[in-house]
Amino acid sequence: MKICWAVAIYLHQKKFSALILTIFTVTGWMANITQAHAAPTCKPEVARVVSMQGTIEIRRTQENVWQQAGMEVVLCAGDMIRARSQSRAALRLSNNSMLRLDQKTSITFPAAQEERGTSLLDLFEGAIHIITRTPQPFKIRTPFVNASVEGTEFVVGLREDNTEVVVYEGKVSVSNELGSILLHDHEAAVTYKGQAPRKEIIIRPADAVQWALYYPVVLNYWQDGEAGSSALIRQASHLLTVGQADEAKEIIQQILQLEPNNSNAHALLAIIALVQNEKDQALELASKSVALDQESTAGYLALSYTQQAHFEIEAALESLQKALTFDVQNALIWARLAELQMSTGYLERALDAAKLAVNLDPGLAKTQTVLGFAHLLQIDTQTAKDIFHRAIALDQADPTPRLGLGLALIREGELEAGRIELEIAASLDPANSLIRSYLGKAYFEEKRYPLASTQFDLAKERDPKDPTPWFYDAIQKQTQNRPVEALRDIQKSIELNNNRAVYRSKFLLDHDEAARGSSLARIFENLGFERRAVMETAKSLSFDPANYSAHRFLSDTYANIPRHEIARASELLQAQLLQPINVNPVQPHSAVADLNIVTNSGPSAAGFNEFTPLMERNKPQLVASGIVGSNNTLGNEVVASALYNRASISAGQFHYESDGFRTNNDQRHNIYNIFMQYALTEKLNIQAEVRARETNHGNLITDFDNDSKDLNADNNRKRRGLDDNTVRVGARYALSPKQDIIISTMFADRHEKQISSGFFNPATSNLEILGHDKGYQTEAQYQFRERNFNALGGGGSYQIDSKDKWHDKDITTRKIVEECIVCESFNRKRDNGYIYTYTNFNRLNLTLGGDYTSFKENAIDIERFNPKLGLQLDIFSNLRLRLAWFKTIKSALISNQTLEPTQVAGFNQFFDDVNGTKTRRMGIGIDTHINKIIFGGLEISRRDIDVPSVLGSGATFEQQQEKQYRAYLYLAPHINWVVRSEVLFDKFSRAITPAGPHQIDTLSTPVNISYFNQKGVFSTLTGTFVRQEVDREYTLAGNKNMNHENEGIEKFFLLDMIMGYRFPNRMGILSLEGRNLLDQDFLFRNINFQAAEPTNSRVNTNFIPMRTFFARLTFNF
Repeated sequence: MKICWAVAIYLHQKKFSALILTIFTVTGWMANITQAHAAPTCKPEVARVVSMQGTIEIRRTQENVWQQAGMEVVLCAGDMIRARSQSRAALRLSNNSMLRLDQKTSITFPAAQEERGTSLLDLFEGAIHIITRTPQPFKIRTPFVNASVEGTEFVVGLREDNTEVVVYEGKVSVSNELGSILLHDHEAAVTYKGQAPRKEIIIRPADAVQWALYYPVVLNYWQDGEAGSSALIRQASHLLTVGQADEAKEIIQQILQLEPNNSNAHALLAIIALVQNEKDQALELASKSVALDQESTAGYLALSYTQQAHFEIEAALESLQKALTFDVQNALIWARLAELQMSTGYLERALDAAKLAVNLDPGLAKTQTVLGFAHLLQIDTQTAKDIFHRAIALDQADPTPRLGLGLALIREGELEAGRIELEIAASLDPANSLIRSYLGKAYFEEKRYPLASTQFDLAKERDPKDPTPWFYDAIQKQTQNRPVEALRDIQKSIELNNNRAVYRSKFLLDHDEAARGSSLARIFENLGFERRAVMETAKSLSFDPANYSAHRFLSDTYANIPRHEIARASELLQAQLLQPINVNPVQPHSAVADLNIVTNSGPSAAGFNEFTPLMERNKPQLVASGIVGSNNTLGNEVVASALYNRASISAGQFHYESDGFRTNNDQRHNIYNIFMQYALTEKLNIQAEVRARETNHGNLITDFDNDSKDLNADNNRKRRGLDDNTVRVGARYALSPKQDIIISTMFADRHEKQISSGFFNPATSNLEILGHDKGYQTEAQYQFRERNFNALGGGGSYQIDSKDKWHDKDITTRKIVEECIVCESFNRKRDNGYIYTYTNFNRLNLTLGGDYTSFKENAIDIERFNPKLGLQLDIFSNLRLRLAWFKTIKSALISNQTLEPTQVAGFNQFFDDVNGTKTRRMGIGIDTHINKIIFGGLEISRRDIDVPSVLGSGATFEQQQEKQYRAYLYLAPHINWVVRSEVLFDKFSRAITPAGPHQIDTLSTPVNISYFNQKGVFSTLTGTFVRQEVDREYTLAGNKNMNHENEGIEKFFLLDMIMGYRFPNRMGILSLEGRNLLDQDFLFRNINFQAAEPTNSRVNTNFIPMRTFFARLTFNF
């Protein structure tokens, strides 16, 4: 109440005068625009004023009178412009270059150009900073030397007796009649009167452009007095607003000589140090400022900036809360508070604080800017743009409203206009790393990749501790067929963020979620570093279970790992529910868990959204892919998606068909999908998905047997048809930045038909099993996140009404000969609840949790508590130990999707088992890396499995066991080459049974070499040695322990090769693949009898006993 009362009194006293000041300021700015448009026009115009501070004057050609310049005033050939003392200006040239003028600077644009097509500028005095992205030649003349430019960023300073040129990136030729030199990145040259240019050693290139930097305001002028140190403080603060840090320092030193303990003086010094990238010194000075005066608002404001620069957001918020206890009427503090609240995701609080700041002082640009961002984050782009325009009118030198305006324009689909605003922002604050990152992403969207790379490199230099440019540069390099370099940049971003994977920028102001949605897994998948991908993602999810990018990352990684389809589809569901609206295409086949497409031979690989734009904006998108290959393989997938303001939609179709490699091995799939998402508010996001699937296939089991051409053989009579329709609705509600609730409800209507040898007379009839499932599945989950502790809990209910009908049909007449062998209706029901906790210590992450599951299906009735325990320990910075022990129950799921976490410490807990299977898994893994180019690890796990089977009115459980031993070694010795090797040994065992093999030992040792180059060419050569031993026994009348023909030991070596090309500008990919090039014929057994459906097409195999070829093409429009 005390704060509210104080604010009300202040508003009564100040609001009217501040409002009048704002009206006059904005009106004056609009008048300047009107004056500019009324000025003499010329074609073509050579420049336009986009920012001014102080006194900026122009003199028209053939005129002798200087006149005051205005915003958006047009300059013609022959015009002169100058910045007076304590003044600065920014111009946008006709060749799209940005030009910044220091105080006491005069330039002209000569009417006559020396060379055709060359932009020419004469510098008479002062200093200029230029960012030019034009391919046209660009020349600057000074009295002592000329500078010829070829697409670069540099500074030219003219003093009484010399000219200095400093190059930040690109090339500049410096010459006069006595000589010339060529400058490259981070080089400088000085030319004295009557001398040739010479290079100079430059220790800190940024020093040459200190005058162009932006210094945040920490003092309100109305608070200061008119005499003594207060007047000097105000003078120093004003000098900082026009970039004159050296002059400001001189005045501050005068103050400190008079008052060594002046808090405000130390606050200003802290801001200077911070902007000049002396972050540790800045923090020390700001801390001293508040120590000298514990009620210094300027000190606490400066401290909040320095704390944020050290990624201490919570500490910065505490500093502002302290400042408000003794200065509640300070609009700067409220605006700064709103800014940090947006950074931490408290959008409603930020909007309230921003509105209060505007009410306190509407004439302050900072308050308007923060309010604009608050509306932008709510996707209210029109209101945000209007507010940013007001902020620009109030402070034309502030780059932040330009940044916001650029992001708002891009969000509305105006990419070029938005990019221009970002270029202006970069010119207004050349040292700002964040603006450079966003400008780089804008160039990326325009497919101007060299310019994007330059901005990312400059961002890395401006702030070596910021992980953001490293992350976005990695995404760009991955799309340019440079996965090794991309991986190194990803590692650098992880290193810079406390060894946590960086999936988002530290400054959350633009809803730039698309980059986080780009599949990081694709980088690892391109390299084949699957185990490393799983380990890194498990680590990331333990820090942030709500990170939708990490869930999508894990889903993409699981796509190439056999028997992980439930986990893959579930991770995809979790990613969809947690994601913001975006234009990412939803592949129709992504949510379908049982397509037996040979790994990576489908029409689109796991990294389908690698073409997803890095900047979210209103736009349509079309992605189409196709495949053609051996065995009459043919497939296509087309997805159209669009984003408009708060809504996104994706619609697609998927088709795949193949005759298979042997008799009755054909399959055909058709899938249709529509996905819609809408952000009702910044907190509530809803979505709906409709999916239809038609599948028909023959016998997909490989049972260590040879092909039979007899069409009446048992294996050649097995068929399966499926018609599955699913509707899903979901929502995410953010209770706070630390708490989320997600809900998912699915409705399914599924018809299935299976054909096999007859039940009573296998020789003359076929058994047809007709099934119809209809019902729902609903789940909800609550997530809580803190810095060192995360927890999630949830539960769900699954209820399906099932009808089964078995009958025998005569093979010849197709008439039913035995009807209703089995005719039953039953209910399949599952209820579960779970809780998982993740405690993060310094080097240790501990997962504790459990679930309670009740599952009923016919005679199967299971109720059990399943504990979960996981540990991830960084023994050293490059050595990680993982341990896991947990129990699970395989329950029926619609579309094989659930919200429950799929892994514990990187060990998958949901395998494609028979419904009702009880398992216990324990595992240990060690992962290491050396010099970021060698990755290795070892993983051992065991699964104890109890598989149910129904006999009459009861159920029995068969005990089985799986052991897996895996070792991997990945090498990236060169940016173009990758070597990958693995050893995988799977051991399956169970009691002797006539139902199938009782022991299967499989050893595989793939080794591959991959090549990538920046021109888009890539290739992979893989050699795989496989050894499999299958043991089985069965009993016939009069024959005991007779050996089965489908057993024995098989050894073979496979040679595979992929060659491909990435089209320029992210237009698509073409690849040619050859499998089993040596045409090896062999026997092999899948562990398919563990699947939930015995003839399920979910059985994935890399091993085809014949030579096959595939061509795949993907286009992105």
